[in-house]
Amino acid sequence: MNFFINSQKINQLVRPANNILIAIHQNPDADALGSLLAINEWLDSLGKQYTNFCAEFKTKVVDFFLFDYDSIISDPNDLIKQEYDLLIVLDSGDLKHAGLVEILPRLSFSSGIINIDHHATNKNFGEVNLVNAEAVSTTEIIYQLFRFLKIDITPKIATALLAGIIYDTYSFTNPNTTYNCLETASVLLLSGARLPAINDSILKNKTVGILKLWGKVLARLSRNDEFNIVTTVITQNDLQSQDKPEEVTDGIANFLNNLSDVNAVLILQQQENGLVKGSLRTNNDLIDVSNLAKILGGGGHRKAAGFSVAGELIRDKDGLWKIV
Repeated sequence: MNFFINSQKINQLVRPANNILIAIHQNPDADALGSLLAINEWLDSLGKQYTNFCAEFKTKVVDFFLFDYDSIISDPNDLIKQEYDLLIVLDSGDLKHAGLVEILPRLSFSSGIINIDHHATNKNFGEVNLVNAEAVSTTEIIYQLFRFLKIDITPKIATALLAGIIYDTYSFTNPNTTYNCLETASVLLLSGARLPAINDSILKNKTVGILKLWGKVLARLSRNDEFNIVTTVITQNDLQSQDKPEEVTDGIANFLNNLSDVNAVLILQQQENGLVKGSLRTNNDLIDVSNLAKILGGGGHRKAAGFSVAGELIRDKDGLWKIV
């Protein structure tokens, strides 16, 4: 990837565009939403008309953003009511993850697709692919893009970009934390990023109910001695009283990544749509969990990846959990 050439191409496509569609991955996290907000702020400064799209958008994952969540369209059929010059896809390894595969044949983009992402399994589906697997977050890439294009980093943009970095590094504790992301974070703080608000929203957001649920899920921990992998499961019954079920899975996955002397961690979560979501984490430098996720139809990073498979979590007579 030639970052400078692709950044200039993005600028050349955005500047003449009159109506832009922006898509982020389903059930977005702080990196996806932070990327979306930063791009929205840039387009607002240019006076552009745009539409935000996110399939399976159910909750305000990051509450502190000064963001109009009602501006996000979640029904793909609503997209065909307009014509777009350009599609920008953020923090999505492929168009399926962005929820656009089925609707895409009914849409046309005269200027093509811009793909901005940091997942190692990204399929480079855009006419312009600003993809850097060494970046800790998509917001880090957008910071580099803005710096190259000399876009003013306002406090609102700085907060959005820093939120993505903090979320994807779990407050700089994950093994993917790099010198570059720490340097970027320091610049964003100097630009007015609201670190206390980010920490309150992303890290200090556990309720008594969530911690009780964590206890139940942690009690199901099982170790596979052959592969040295620790697993646990989250059932639909576990999540009935939770407003933000996605935070349960991600929070437990990141917490279990602190385990020592294990090769990897796998959390399986039953979802409402007949799918089982798998979240993989590892601290082992010799293991790339994204390869396993890719085999199962998912993707991600070397140290953190995920997938979804059709099926149901069942506990057999021996007490073992299986996907059937």
